[in-house]
Amino acid sequence: MPPPLACPNSCVSPPAGPRTTGVCWTRFAGCRYRHNEELMMTPTAWILLALAGLVILALLFAVHRLRKTIREQSIHLARLTNRLHSVQTELRQINARRKKLLAASTQALMIVENDFTVSSANRTARQLFGKKPEKKPSLMAWTHHYQLQDLVERTLQGEKIPSIYFQSGSRYLEARARPIKHQKQIVAVALAVHDVTELQRLTRIRRDFVANISHELRTPVTSIQLLADTLKKGALKDTKMARRLVEKISAQADALNQMAQELMDLSLIESGQMPLKLGLYPLHSIVRTQIDRFSPFAERRKVTLHLDVSPGITVLADETMVGRVIGNLLHNGIKFTDAGGQVTISAGPADITTDPETGSWVTVRVSDTGVGIPPEEIGRIFERFYKIDHARDRKKSGTGLGLAIARHVVEAHGGRIWAKSDGVHGTTFFFTLPVEENGVPQVMEQTGDGAEEA
Repeated sequence: MPPPLACPNSCVSPPAGPRTTGVCWTRFAGCRYRHNEELMMTPTAWILLALAGLVILALLFAVHRLRKTIREQSIHLARLTNRLHSVQTELRQINARRKKLLAASTQALMIVENDFTVSSANRTARQLFGKKPEKKPSLMAWTHHYQLQDLVERTLQGEKIPSIYFQSGSRYLEARARPIKHQKQIVAVALAVHDVTELQRLTRIRRDFVANISHELRTPVTSIQLLADTLKKGALKDTKMARRLVEKISAQADALNQMAQELMDLSLIESGQMPLKLGLYPLHSIVRTQIDRFSPFAERRKVTLHLDVSPGITVLADETMVGRVIGNLLHNGIKFTDAGGQVTISAGPADITTDPETGSWVTVRVSDTGVGIPPEEIGRIFERFYKIDHARDRKKSGTGLGLAIARHVVEAHGGRIWAKSDGVHGTTFFFTLPVEENGVPQVMEQTGDGAEEA
């Protein structure tokens, strides 16, 4: 039998007895313990208590699983957040590189929507077509080129067009278009426009070169063939006739040799493989040599050569190459001046200028009274193989290399060469050379490496 229970409020111990557990008196009220049987739990209570324990355990386990899941999801979310930040950073870097590439591109790049509005354009496009008049201007309103509008329209319709060429003022442009698709539908067009003016210029120079060289080769070769045929047909028996024919053959061979030499020299000068051999030379002496050389040609053309160069001017130059420049200018002046005209070469103290940084320079003038050069073509006459297609150049021989060589030689000396003409009454060529003052050269020695294509 279990020991009698003590009442929390008891002040005396309960008396012993078979069934009574005891009686407790307090100052407020009495407290009586019931029989032990009344205090014992029933089976149902035990079951309920067990079920409650199981529920509590299940709840605790569920809370543990929930906490574990939350912790795992938090770790996964943190990883996704870090990955998202990394992707965002990478996208920002890619976008920055894309913007830099677009800004640095030499092509005008535009995105044209299917309603023909320009939604995006790089700096080159704005430079080529001007500032956009509004946020999303129409392609035609901005560029004013129907060729681009037609190209975009045909591309939106699914046509594959490699490229188109069109002219914008003095510039030649090439345009390419590529479709931009979304869910297999063309929603916009990427348009690239490239300035090919320089390429067109080089193409024109090549075309002129082929035409000029073909003509210049055909003329002497045909003459040599005709003269040789004449000799074979019996002219050899006439000594005087044979001698004249042989002299003509020799002259035509010399012309071919000169052409080949000019081509070779220009190639060497442009590549820097023909260095200048600089020295101090009297300008008057260099000019005098060339005057004497071309006097017979001037006499045959009945053109007067006039020398007006002061003897006291000393230049720091390659005597041979500067002589060649003067010779080319004299030859052109004589060739394009009619009988009774005059070619003058001049330079004096008044033509000497001094720059604090580059020293002293003399300006040499070669002027003729022949056919002038149109002002719009003045800028091209120093290009390789360029020949003016008008009366000044009609039926005149020459490869079109002389002025190109002259320009490279003068620029290799650090000087410059240019021309002036009203297009009617003659032409004057100017070029500058470094001069020596008080026995001290005013420029440092140079090599031919400084010459380059303008």
